[in-house]
Amino acid sequence: MGDPHEYITPDVIADFTTIQLEQEGPDRVRVHGIQGRPATDKLKVSIAYRAGYKAVGTLVYSWPDALDKAKLADSILRQRLSNLGLHFDQILTEYVGASATHGPLATRDAGELDYPEVQLRFGVRGGNRSAVERFTREIAPLVLNGPPSVTGFAGGRPKVEEIIAYWPALVDKNVVQTRVEIL
Repeated sequence: MGDPHEYITPDVIADFTTIQLEQEGPDRVRVHGIQGRPATDKLKVSIAYRAGYKAVGTLVYSWPDALDKAKLADSILRQRLSNLGLHFDQILTEYVGASATHGPLATRDAGELDYPEVQLRFGVRGGNRSAVERFTREIAPLVLNGPPSVTGFAGGRPKVEEIIAYWPALVDKNVVQTRVEIL
């Protein structure tokens, strides 16, 4: 949404921090008090565009040493992709159950027990569909040739998905000619 104090609409610049809500009855809410400023000399345009492809795969590693096994599988997978000469705009690894929510801020106390299981979530994003497709064939070999005590591959090979990105932009009103056409 951007800055809630300055949300540009076609008619005004709304300050969403001033909204007041009051319950007026079952399934009825009164919305009032919102403040703002006059409209700008710009129009807000929402642009959608094709932004490449992505695929995400998961494997679950169980105790003992679940996190260590997941990290080793990540390392093996990254090395395999490198050996194949595959390049991506982004590679993302998450260890669900250990660090997916807080990333590098997640820590373990030295005396804490080992994680009972950790889901390795590994995704790639790039403009080359065939490279992303090739990545999807590199997950399954980890089941038999990777760290032991792996499960969670029942869903099969990850699906390649096209990414449709969103870009909000501002355009000067004087360069847009308004026209209504009835068909």
